[in-house]
Amino acid sequence: MKYCVLALVASLGAGQSVVNTITTDLNGHQVVTAPTVSTDGTHTETSQSINGRRVPLEQTETKVLSEDANGKQVETIVRKYGPDGQLSSTERVLTDTVKTPDGSRVNSTTYRSDINGNMAEAQRTITESHQQGAVTRTETVVERPTLNASLQTVEKRSAVTETSGDNTHQDLTVYRRSENGGFDAAIREVTDVTKAGDQTIEKTAFYEPRSTDALELSRQTLSTTTKRSDGSEVSEVDLYKASVPGVAQTTGSPQQLYEQQIITRDKGPGDTVKETLSVRRPSVSEPNHLGALQKVSETVCQGKCTPDTR
Repeated sequence: MKYCVLALVASLGAGQSVVNTITTDLNGHQVVTAPTVSTDGTHTETSQSINGRRVPLEQTETKVLSEDANGKQVETIVRKYGPDGQLSSTERVLTDTVKTPDGSRVNSTTYRSDINGNMAEAQRTITESHQQGAVTRTETVVERPTLNASLQTVEKRSAVTETSGDNTHQDLTVYRRSENGGFDAAIREVTDVTKAGDQTIEKTAFYEPRSTDALELSRQTLSTTTKRSDGSEVSEVDLYKASVPGVAQTTGSPQQLYEQQIITRDKGPGDTVKETLSVRRPSVSEPNHLGALQKVSETVCQGKCTPDTR
């Protein structure tokens, strides 16, 4: 079980948030980890070294290099550190977004350091989006270097998004390079989002290869989020798949509910936001019945609590 609580600080700078985490080990003892600090454009995760010092674990820094009416260029630096706090690797992502008459073109290049600290191109992603009326078509190509350092396409993604009022339907298929050099469908995600008043319902179906090369329904999620008048919100997420603990999966098995998540988000005093996750799961002895609701985690954030710091 994992609990996350905010470290109370005397003051927070503009655009800053601080979060501490308390985890429970196998013996039931609570272990307090070092805080995560986020400031505008910078996100730093820390840990405790073997000598008890607070050292960085990973740091992400994002900044806009240029921006105008035609697009913008963004640089993201990710630094990863070892247990002793020494820098172990650096990743630089340069993203260029160019607006087109009917959409956009995004070129993203990732450079990664080697053991000597030298930066080399590790991945290139090209995404083109074209909108026609209520339909947006997005094509993505992912390239990575081969043994001879030349770039080779390793993945393609094709998505079609249709919007009608407050309803959105998206069909995304990911293709990956096969051993024969062609591209096979690796996963397909079909998502429907419906908004009505203070309630949002999102349904997603995942299709993956099974015994044959054809994609088959593997799992589904159903999420219902309701916003309350006091600014808080609660989400009920139902997870389905063909096999649950204690039941052997057979060909053609129907989708069964194997987990239910209840996520509540409440605003506290000041700039405090608390998110609580509780789950219900079946037991091996009763695979067709969900057990009692149990709290899994609690996260409390103070300051600028954006999605990546909560």
